[in-house]
Amino acid sequence: MSYVALAELWTVPRFPRVNYGTPISSIEWSIAADGPMTAAALVAMGAPVRLLANDIGDDEHGRFVRRWLAQREVIPVTTRPDATTPRIVVAADDAQTRTWFAHLPNVVARLDLIDLTPVTAASFLYVDSYEIIEGAVLRAIAAARRAEIPILLNLGGSPLAAPTAAAIAGYPHLLVQTNVDDSDHLEAVAVATALLERTSAKWAVVTAGAFGAVAVSRSNELAVPSFPVNVRHTHCAGAAFSAGLLYGLRERWSMLHSLRLGCASGALRCARHHSAPLPSLTELLAVIDRTEPPASEDS
Repeated sequence: MSYVALAELWTVPRFPRVNYGTPISSIEWSIAADGPMTAAALVAMGAPVRLLANDIGDDEHGRFVRRWLAQREVIPVTTRPDATTPRIVVAADDAQTRTWFAHLPNVVARLDLIDLTPVTAASFLYVDSYEIIEGAVLRAIAAARRAEIPILLNLGGSPLAAPTAAAIAGYPHLLVQTNVDDSDHLEAVAVATALLERTSAKWAVVTAGAFGAVAVSRSNELAVPSFPVNVRHTHCAGAAFSAGLLYGLRERWSMLHSLRLGCASGALRCARHHSAPLPSLTELLAVIDRTEPPASEDS
């Protein structure tokens, strides 16, 4: 469950000073937010997925989003002729620093109306816990709790908001995921531990870009390095990681093997063009078998 929007990706050599400009090296289209990309990556691995998101317009941006999802066999979102398709501009420089500008007309109102019935039959609920869609997030959490469905709550680098913390309080079927910048990778375990202290989550998972990911439970601490690839971009790398993690957990793999699949998925997403097919499970397992990255596990 998340919002869906067109993502216009700008590449610039460097961000300008205030009141100055910079040339744009390239412009490409993709989708946002993390939820739709996670859904598409899961479908590519062979998992059954239902995307719960806002509707889109029958405009150029909406047709691109609908086509992108359909090509990746994600059940298309609803089109409303009178709607304006949400849009995000993501600007990234050569140092992989990113910033974004979001235009999300009526997204909150439309998400508040979505039918959450499919949650009751799910094996997992993935939800993007973004402040802007907090009302829909709280509704989705409540639906999953009533049906006792496991939840993967993606914070996307944002703090855990008090209303969300209250909504998940005491729920045992919970994983929390967030990320830190590469430069803060040494803080990943501390961030995960802090999330465990604020929640009843079984695991807190923190990705750290080129430095892989960590997962912390009440009794375990795991760390898996990233897989070496030629990085073309970093858009939705965290979402691709989430898909690998979810696939493994849904198949009852260990957390360690699920983390490895997540890291492989994120790496191959970064190595491929935005329009390229998302990696299959066979491709991901081949990367893992070929690379065999060492993993650390401390009790």
